[in-house]
Amino acid sequence: MTLFPLDLVRNAAIDRSLEPLLEQIREELLVFPFDEEQDAGTAEEIVEAFDMARPRLNVLAALARRAGGGKTIDISTGIGFLAVTLRRLGLDITGTERDLSVARFARASGIEVLPFEIGKDAPPRAEGSIDLLVVAEVLEHLKRPPAATIRDLASMLRPGGTLLLTTPNVARLAHIETLVAGENFLEPFTEDLPEGTDPTDYVEHVREYSIREVVEAVEIAGLGVEEVLMTGWGEAGYHPLPNPFVNQICVVRATR
Repeated sequence: MTLFPLDLVRNAAIDRSLEPLLEQIREELLVFPFDEEQDAGTAEEIVEAFDMARPRLNVLAALARRAGGGKTIDISTGIGFLAVTLRRLGLDITGTERDLSVARFARASGIEVLPFEIGKDAPPRAEGSIDLLVVAEVLEHLKRPPAATIRDLASMLRPGGTLLLTTPNVARLAHIETLVAGENFLEPFTEDLPEGTDPTDYVEHVREYSIREVVEAVEIAGLGVEEVLMTGWGEAGYHPLPNPFVNQICVVRATR
């Protein structure tokens, strides 16, 4: 049972005032010297990933701006789509990445990116030193309980600081339709792995969570959930389904 009433879950609105900034960053990605061997793909593939992330970036940027900014840390910043957006909005932002080479675009845009691996390294900032903590599209990649992860990371937040968290909704409509058709939406394990290999190292998402599970994990970690919004990837984020519970991405705003 969650403290946050789940009947208050609603679809996120797109802040159109942020779209020119996102379009500017998209144009910069197109001309950035990405290397297919070194980076996550070609410039065209990375721009395609940006387009898929764009509505989520819009929602998070709007929430971050409303939270008032301050010292911000973006956990597992990746290429740096969100970190660059927040920096352009005037936030004092630092990113983290297990592999710093992934964040070449962020670093080239002037963002400090710290080496950090969740579950192995101590939180990269001191306890109570951060105003805004962003954990976007992270939980689904981890092989550890979500509440423990959130609790560890939220230790960096000052009292009254804000957590912004996003993760895919396991109960999205595409998954429901797949199950009804008698199929499994889970990514299959490959059969040709060497003996003793962990097959979860070779899937994109180790585990996805329901809206209730995400809210419960945040609350178990000791934070108060203030808002739960739903959005989606690509066009689905700009035109969400009327029923928020079957949209693709859960967005949680919470305070310590």
